[in-house]
Amino acid sequence: MVVLKEFYNGMHEGNVMTDLVRGLLQKSGYSVYLNGYEERFSEIKEHLSDKTIRNSRIVRMIRSSPDLLVYDKRRKDVMLVEVKMRRAPKETSVLVYSDLIACYKEFWKDAILVIAIPCGQVFYAQKFNELEIKEEYNAATDFERFEDLFPEVRAEDLSAYKDKAIQAMKK
Repeated sequence: MVVLKEFYNGMHEGNVMTDLVRGLLQKSGYSVYLNGYEERFSEIKEHLSDKTIRNSRIVRMIRSSPDLLVYDKRRKDVMLVEVKMRRAPKETSVLVYSDLIACYKEFWKDAILVIAIPCGQVFYAQKFNELEIKEEYNAATDFERFEDLFPEVRAEDLSAYKDKAIQAMKK
């Protein structure tokens, strides 16, 4: 029961960070839509964890659906964005499971991974096809600044959302 409670707490925290990134992008003029499997497959998602099918290629693809679909009106470009929060003690030591990165590279290589950490620039972004598969990342060198991949984001908005993200990670 404790493991299940931790799972749901982690899921809630992840949703909070996804909502923050979504809000920041919307405030910056991007059109943003929820896209993850939790949204699109809410009625069958419990079945996608079944031991007999959870490792099938299709289920792995569905379960790894990026969180957000983002439309950049200025560049007329569509992006898929996965948001992950990590409570890394420093930006040079951000843990992200290698099998997670491998799965995204397999199915969603052109998608963008946004990580939020309570230090450094707070928000970082990188296309999955630019990431090496490893367990630990240096956010400052393996990732881009968030605003470099999302150039419509204004500095004052980013600063306000960084503060919100840090507060959310303290809870």
